[in-house]
Amino acid sequence: MVLNMAQTITITPNYKPHPKQILLHNAPVSYDDIWIILYGGARGGGKSAGALADAFLFAQTYPGAKICILRESLDAAKQSFLDKLPTLFPQEYNGIRIYEYRENSTSFYPSRCILFPNGSYITIQRVANYQEAVAKQGWEFNYLIIDECTKQEERTLKYLLSCVRSATTINRYTGEQLRIPTKVLYLCNPGGIGHKYIKENFIDPSVVKYNENGTPVQTKDTLQLVDDPRDKTGNKKIKLYTRFIPATYEDNPYLNDSYVAMLLQQPEYRKKMDLYGNWNVVTGKMFDLKKEQIVYPRDVANMLSRHKDGHLEVFISIDWGYRPSYHSAHWYAVLPDHRVIVFKEIYGQELVFEEFVAKIRDESKDFHISATCLPHDMFREGDIYRDKTGKIIGETKADVFEAADLSPISVASGKGKVGLRYDKIHSAMTLVNKDGIHKFLISGACTNLLDELEHAVHNDYNPEEIDSACKDHAIDDFGLFLVYYSDDIEPLGFESVIQDNRSHLQRLLEEDEKALMEKEEDDFYVGVDNLFDL
Repeated sequence: MVLNMAQTITITPNYKPHPKQILLHNAPVSYDDIWIILYGGARGGGKSAGALADAFLFAQTYPGAKICILRESLDAAKQSFLDKLPTLFPQEYNGIRIYEYRENSTSFYPSRCILFPNGSYITIQRVANYQEAVAKQGWEFNYLIIDECTKQEERTLKYLLSCVRSATTINRYTGEQLRIPTKVLYLCNPGGIGHKYIKENFIDPSVVKYNENGTPVQTKDTLQLVDDPRDKTGNKKIKLYTRFIPATYEDNPYLNDSYVAMLLQQPEYRKKMDLYGNWNVVTGKMFDLKKEQIVYPRDVANMLSRHKDGHLEVFISIDWGYRPSYHSAHWYAVLPDHRVIVFKEIYGQELVFEEFVAKIRDESKDFHISATCLPHDMFREGDIYRDKTGKIIGETKADVFEAADLSPISVASGKGKVGLRYDKIHSAMTLVNKDGIHKFLISGACTNLLDELEHAVHNDYNPEEIDSACKDHAIDDFGLFLVYYSDDIEPLGFESVIQDNRSHLQRLLEEDEKALMEKEEDDFYVGVDNLFDL
């Protein structure tokens, strides 16, 4: 039985809001300005229950409201919200249907919808990345809730705001004109690709006071004035308000001790994030690539052409793997003023090793290659390379590069050097010369390197490493070159990172020569001993 608008009943939901959730429910809505509420911090604070209840309140308050709850995974969204739905809000009261849930879309409603008799609905949707956000173009919502917003990149969050708008509609039961305001709610925990953006734009400007655990305990609303492009005078401003409601496990009276005990077993940095909502443990994004470091390809070509006949050193670095097969290579031009430009890349999975080296050789024909930085294991004798027919191409992989006249150099690259590579990349993001110009520049043509640097985030369980979900092939070979080159663009001491870079054949000849000399010495001393026997 569907509830008619003429009927009025009072029901008591199982949901009992705690003080932080009440702050969420009392947060302002707006018809003309923008209000973004950030609610979160520690785990266990009741964020999802509070958000679901707030969506219910909005749906009941504004007939015909369109509400959307987004998360990066549908299963996670269902578990966080739909699992709680029947326990917090009963579907029927004395045989009267309060709402109904529909998994599949209809002519009038999207999929995974909680439908209300007054025409409002709450839909559960997935947005895992920017491309999926763009696919929501044309969707309209009055209230947008983004769960785990720190798992989304900045451009995704900003694009999704374009789906939010107020509305003027007609009550289909009474004919009364209705206005529906807007509200935006971000739910979050520290960590993830959006951590840096959220912290810098919502946390830092809002927090007035932290406690001894780094938990925000006092906040203030912030206001940003945005130019209205419709106003030609430039005087009219659109008001963008933000409010941060910090949450901790202590806010939730229904949280049992065992859950807190589990959080206490986490590593110290993880405990600070999950238990105390400390936003200063990780910075989310691993690398802070500056926009000024990205150079248009045509400008790179002009810079290289000016120095091509003069002093221009060109280096290459590579990364190679099998499971799954991937390859990455980048070219670096070191200019006379010691600036370094990453100007070319090969990246993908379509090439076998022999073709990979051949393509690097072909792409390098216009330059004298000073050195090609290779992972040190490419010089291992046990790492002999065979082509598709089984024929031995080189004694080691490095010999294949040497045969292609690519001047291989072995750079220490084992697991123990991962931190060193990351440190060098961090330094490359900040180094400037005396004129304030960045020393490391990257051509816009190196799209995969730029993409990996932009999207690399800390592993939540080991902040010293990149999360396993991120690609890091281009980052690895970029770091390999930077390990070879120090912060001030001068080569590091060979004894620290450079392995024996002679060809395998040269090493064999030297070893044979040494063995022959030792044999001649032994024969000489045997002869001397024999003299004493005479």
